[in-house]
Amino acid sequence: MGFMAQPWKDPRTGTYYIRRRIPKDIKPFLPDAGEFHKRSLGTKDAREAKTLFAAAWGLSEGIFLNTRLQVSGTHTPTLQDAIQLAARWAKGELDHMESTGRFEGYLIGSDDVGHETLRDHFSVRNPKALLGPGGLESRARQHLDQTVADELAKASLPMPLPGTPFHKYLYEAFVVQYLELSEIAYKRHHGNYSAVLELPHEAPLSIDKTKAASPSETLSVVFEHWARNHRHMGDGKRDVEKTAGEYQTTIVRFIELLGDLPVKQIKRRTIEEFYNLLRQLPSKGEGLKGLNAHEQIARAKQLDLPSLSSVTIKNKLMGLSSVLTYAVQMEYIAENPVVASGITKSLRKASAKQSRTATRKGYTQAELIRVFSSPFFKGEWVPPRASFGEAWKWLPLLLCYTGARREEIAQMKASEVRKSEDGIWHLDLLGVSEDGADDDRTLKTKGSHRLVVIHQDLIDLGFIEYVEGLPASGQLFPALKPNPTGWYGHNFGKRWGAYLREVAELETPVSPSHGFRHSFKTMCRQAGIPEEIHDAMTGHDDGSVSRHYGERHLLKIQYEQLGRLPSTARLAGLIP
Repeated sequence: MGFMAQPWKDPRTGTYYIRRRIPKDIKPFLPDAGEFHKRSLGTKDAREAKTLFAAAWGLSEGIFLNTRLQVSGTHTPTLQDAIQLAARWAKGELDHMESTGRFEGYLIGSDDVGHETLRDHFSVRNPKALLGPGGLESRARQHLDQTVADELAKASLPMPLPGTPFHKYLYEAFVVQYLELSEIAYKRHHGNYSAVLELPHEAPLSIDKTKAASPSETLSVVFEHWARNHRHMGDGKRDVEKTAGEYQTTIVRFIELLGDLPVKQIKRRTIEEFYNLLRQLPSKGEGLKGLNAHEQIARAKQLDLPSLSSVTIKNKLMGLSSVLTYAVQMEYIAENPVVASGITKSLRKASAKQSRTATRKGYTQAELIRVFSSPFFKGEWVPPRASFGEAWKWLPLLLCYTGARREEIAQMKASEVRKSEDGIWHLDLLGVSEDGADDDRTLKTKGSHRLVVIHQDLIDLGFIEYVEGLPASGQLFPALKPNPTGWYGHNFGKRWGAYLREVAELETPVSPSHGFRHSFKTMCRQAGIPEEIHDAMTGHDDGSVSRHYGERHLLKIQYEQLGRLPSTARLAGLIP
């Protein structure tokens, strides 16, 4: 699943609640709610709370959805809605009074006459008078406010803004029913059980009619709800956006192939049909970018293009499964048809078999030599567009000599290339700026923030001179601009892959950027560098190595050990 929300336990009372942040787009329209939507689950038992939580989450989602409908003008509650809500509440209150035999709650005690009705006590004929100045006392008004809010929540409706017509209708309708309940309570208290509480004929709310008439539970709509919550739970981090984007691609493919179906119509056989269509989609081929899914399948058959791997298909189905798991939690559907079909389970087994004979992930030494003796590094080729400045030269070299992730290098600041007190040049990967400012960069793992020594080959090639020519407060590669989701290396990665294929003519199954990370690990093992040292360099440890050696001593060890690696730059002719 994309997220795993849990019931919140009040530390004072031990009672469990649903507690979720109100989305920013509707927060201005729920001024009384504060930062969070919070409702008691009515239990102190953790297991029972989890059972109740999904329904409460669905209820809150309904409130948010209905708020959006009102804000967009798609739906505005009416006077009849107010009357129906008040009548439903009054019927429930009367049933409770008659089942318990307690009627005094809607009566006013008096020394002179014993008990009297609310109407007699306040001497009002017009219920509206109780809502004005000098009407209900503070405690009674708070009780009314809570009653109205609770009944709206039951119908997944937000509290209306004061001054709006529905706010006025709502309070007037509830005050009328308060007074009528008091009259009935007085008669029951004095033994009159024949009196009848006159209520309007029960009818659906207008919001229910709006929902029934709209395709509010199609796959695309459910995905939007999932994505909104997924992004909220991830607090806007870039890897969260990446996951949402990948899942969106799968949802778009599904809609292209089978239509934007209501999730209730997505059955096990639908998943099987989607799986069979995914198997026909091409994994690569020229001229595919502008084609929809059906057109791509036709092109693949015509040109005999390679199809998607079982691993890719499994990942796409798992993305769809996450969205449909959310649909189960929200009670849109009773089962997740992806899981129920068993297809992903079979694909996992197939992937496990493939992994035992997996393709190579790291570059060979011959391939590294080919990369760094290719036309660009010889000065024989100039990028035709999107030059990315000096990143073309230094980013691949840094990846090769550090084993870092592409984004870790791409997002660096010039000030994070540093020299230790011992004179060792190193990279402070994913470091925090001295002023503590949040520069919106993320750590992949606990060990991702680390110090990595700069290999002597890079220094000999002029990397330090390049850095010293940059503004210290700026980016290490100023020409790399973040894409809409904040990744500095994304666009470079695409062009680098194209360069290796089309210009360097490198035929390899290795990932263009990530392959350097795997080849670095392989070279370290072949050179006999201790695993804990190269794990610390690549961020595969949890920081324990730094704590064991101390960062200054670890830099010395790294420097010594890196000298054991083969000089790829010399072998490729970059260094005489």
